[in-house]
Amino acid sequence: MLVPQSTGVMKQLLKEFKPVFNKPQYRNFSTYITGLIAIEGKKNIKNINNAFTEHRDQSTLNRFITEPSWSLQRLEEKRLELAMKGLPVKPGFTGTLIIDDTITKKTGKKMEYTGYHYDHTEGKAVMGHSLVTSHYVNGDSEYPVGLRLYVKRDTCVEEGLPFRTKIQLAVDQIKEFKAPRGANTVVAFDMWYFCGKVVEAARSRGFDWVTQAKSNRIIKWRGARMNVTELAESVSAASFKQVKLGDDVYFLRGFNVWMNVVGKVRLVVSREEDGFHFYVSNRTDWSVGRVVAAYKRRQSVEVYIRDVKQNLGLGEYQARRGRGAIIHWHLVITAYTLLALLRRSLVSSDGRLCRIVRTVGDVCRWVRKQCLRRLVDVVMAMTRRHAKPGTVYRMLQI
Repeated sequence: MLVPQSTGVMKQLLKEFKPVFNKPQYRNFSTYITGLIAIEGKKNIKNINNAFTEHRDQSTLNRFITEPSWSLQRLEEKRLELAMKGLPVKPGFTGTLIIDDTITKKTGKKMEYTGYHYDHTEGKAVMGHSLVTSHYVNGDSEYPVGLRLYVKRDTCVEEGLPFRTKIQLAVDQIKEFKAPRGANTVVAFDMWYFCGKVVEAARSRGFDWVTQAKSNRIIKWRGARMNVTELAESVSAASFKQVKLGDDVYFLRGFNVWMNVVGKVRLVVSREEDGFHFYVSNRTDWSVGRVVAAYKRRQSVEVYIRDVKQNLGLGEYQARRGRGAIIHWHLVITAYTLLALLRRSLVSSDGRLCRIVRTVGDVCRWVRKQCLRRLVDVVMAMTRRHAKPGTVYRMLQI
């Protein structure tokens, strides 16, 4: 689908970023963001550039991505400022900062900073870039907080780069997170990130935390040392409490135990069809249902990752230089943030749209429809001005 150079749909939101760029840079920024949202198929530079009527040479957009002369830090600061202002949360409410990682698979070994990373969804190592992400959720407000590229130690040594583990990249994002004023924060992460450094990072910010523990995690309970599975097997099935969370029913039993490194914690054992699951939080005063519910909010990040991959082309870049890939990822999460803001605005102005724009994919389709309508308007205006068919054909690239 062709996109008119001036669509109007995203105009007001995009204008907020004008202070970050000069005029030519802003044009490229607007083109790239609108292209990520509006076009279907591969979201690479070539396809985005060619999707616009009256587009310029592809090299201009290419340099904007691969050889940026603008500040990525200023872009992120403006994005987060808009997110906190346009996606407000009520004081006293509890938001969740979710830490996770994802892989954007690649086939080109010459692409900078790629490597083989274990993908738990495929059960094997795959070639690509590994990203440590942070995502914030509070009620119906949510937005990406940030991302960091994980580069393997060998590659860092070869390139002369400082090496940082995934744990360190997660800690960086917890420490840098600016929580909305008046809101409480819980940091949620899976068992891979369950270590003293991540827990201490949350504690140092005054945040609560919740995670899952491995089945062999050692604890102390009532003076006895054992692993969590041994504890779960030592109590009767009748002592588990039935708790309904949404559409799911759980059988839970809570314990206040001692764990090395993290100290006194609330351990909740869930007895499920595939065995025991173990949830852990620093909040020893929470009920078993509240601990599990807090961890289940982590599922929001899975929807977010699916959206940025399927709808916004997180992994569809072709830049050989690592810098180009990093710029692409940050523009993708900028597009996601703007879609969240646009959805909030649409629903506020017309309640009937609640049923139409429920997801990020829905908002993308709504934007495409507006672009198509704008294209029809442009063609009709040209015919009213008695434009020759050849002129219209060239504009439509047919």
